[in-house]
Amino acid sequence: MKKRTESLVIAKAIREWENVYLPQIRALSPHPLRAYHEAMTLYALFLKNVKSTNGNTLSGDSFSLAHIQEWMLWLKNERSCSPATCNQRLAGLKNFLTFLSKKDIRFIQIAMEARDVRQMRYVRPAQVEITQVAIKTLFTVIDLKTKIGKRDFTLFYLMYSIGARIDEVLSLKMADIHLHEPHGKNYLAVLGKGAKRRSPPILKEVAKVLKGYIEMFHGKQPHPNDLLFFGQYDGGKKKLTQEGVNKRLKIYAQKAHSRNPAVPDHMHCHQLRHARASHWLEQHLNIVAIQRLMGHADINTTMRYIFVSTEQKNQALATLEDDVIKDTGKKWKNIRQKKDLLEYLGLKE
Repeated sequence: MKKRTESLVIAKAIREWENVYLPQIRALSPHPLRAYHEAMTLYALFLKNVKSTNGNTLSGDSFSLAHIQEWMLWLKNERSCSPATCNQRLAGLKNFLTFLSKKDIRFIQIAMEARDVRQMRYVRPAQVEITQVAIKTLFTVIDLKTKIGKRDFTLFYLMYSIGARIDEVLSLKMADIHLHEPHGKNYLAVLGKGAKRRSPPILKEVAKVLKGYIEMFHGKQPHPNDLLFFGQYDGGKKKLTQEGVNKRLKIYAQKAHSRNPAVPDHMHCHQLRHARASHWLEQHLNIVAIQRLMGHADINTTMRYIFVSTEQKNQALATLEDDVIKDTGKKWKNIRQKKDLLEYLGLKE
């Protein structure tokens, strides 16, 4: 009877966590919502297929330390998940267990034990440098003679120009686009992570591209609630999927790579955001301004986004080398004037 009661509490908590707490109270965007959903789904599959758990036998014991550790190995060996993906799934499960412990004190110990499950160690992949020349090559391979090409060019150009996350751009509605502001101070109303709004400016060239796209896809009088970028299926305008947009970018990246090997041939949309941050730094924009444009709450997050280019490294080393040589020359000149042998040789007693 005890297990049956716990089973009902857990099932109810999962529904409330997924349908109310995460989307409404935490106000998470679709991407993390999907990640949390996948984490819980995979844990449920593990309990069902490996532990033969059903609705009647589900209990707090189903989330024991041993079960969670075994699940992590199952994700790695049976589902072929990378260590990074396993860690992401673990974070989702821990989040739910924390929520569950606040709903019912019987699960506090379980949530506390889950915190002790260590993440899998993995080597973080090196950030790939994408130069400004590589970005230009990428945009030149998009065929502007086709309607789909014009849409893709506008989407990726906008994403890169404001350093936006993919979901931020795909969620834009016509009411969020402000292209006729006084003195050309055009901007977007972007809804970022944690329901935080920011208003990145739209440069003149970007505004020109956007106006052409809007006239072609939305006509002279666009509806304010229409999505800026959309796909036509099921008899209406639907939001483009992140997976579909990333596939489109990879197609263009492979074409661009054949022209310029500096373009990564398996590029994804988040790399455009990383590249934009790095290029702003190269253009001497200060780090605080980059932080605000990117919509980061913590400047340390911005620092992780920025890639110091090879050219910047060479310039820094050249400056350091010049300073060292000048300083050494002064010291050598002073030493030559002294007669003491140990000082002359740079030795000490």
